[in-house]
Amino acid sequence: MRQSLSISSIALVTGFFISTSTMAAPVPENPKHQTPQGLYVTAKEAAEMMKKDPSVILVDVRTPEEWQFVGHTGVAQIMIPSVKFDYSALDTKKPRYKPAPNSNFISELEDKAADLDADEESTYIIMCRSGSSRSQPAAKMMDQYGYENVYIMVDGFEGKKTKTGDKKGFRLENGWKNSGEPWTYDITEKNAYFVE
Repeated sequence: MRQSLSISSIALVTGFFISTSTMAAPVPENPKHQTPQGLYVTAKEAAEMMKKDPSVILVDVRTPEEWQFVGHTGVAQIMIPSVKFDYSALDTKKPRYKPAPNSNFISELEDKAADLDADEESTYIIMCRSGSSRSQPAAKMMDQYGYENVYIMVDGFEGKKTKTGDKKGFRLENGWKNSGEPWTYDITEKNAYFVE
């Protein structure tokens, strides 16, 4: 009896590691895209995690302009930009408005999380446009405040750019928008981000 219990325990543990590893996207190759938590999922894996565990919180860290004109998912419980843009200056590195970290990100996150009865111990999935430039800074800020269960959605809301064909350069690969999961352009009172 004792031997069969040990074999059952080993099978259970092995099954746990196999099922857990299938729910993890590979670590991004670019060190700038890696986070202290080291937790990464694809949009499809994120949707699956949220279906299995309704307490998992999806945080959309894009801008309100993106939510309105590019789309967003009503599944995101928290929508707070991790970066805001200064519309009085241009970025010196890229042809865009100058970005600046949202200095209120953590306090706004804590307020929204408290409304959901969540805290630093809860599990969060961070989603930006493509999973590279705004999710990681958000995860790093969260890490500084004790948030350890923070996953990055590596393909973001829009996914990666297509590299070949007549649609080259369009974001048609992966991402929440291309995953078959629900999304919309409609902004509602529930998901609106208001500037005070």
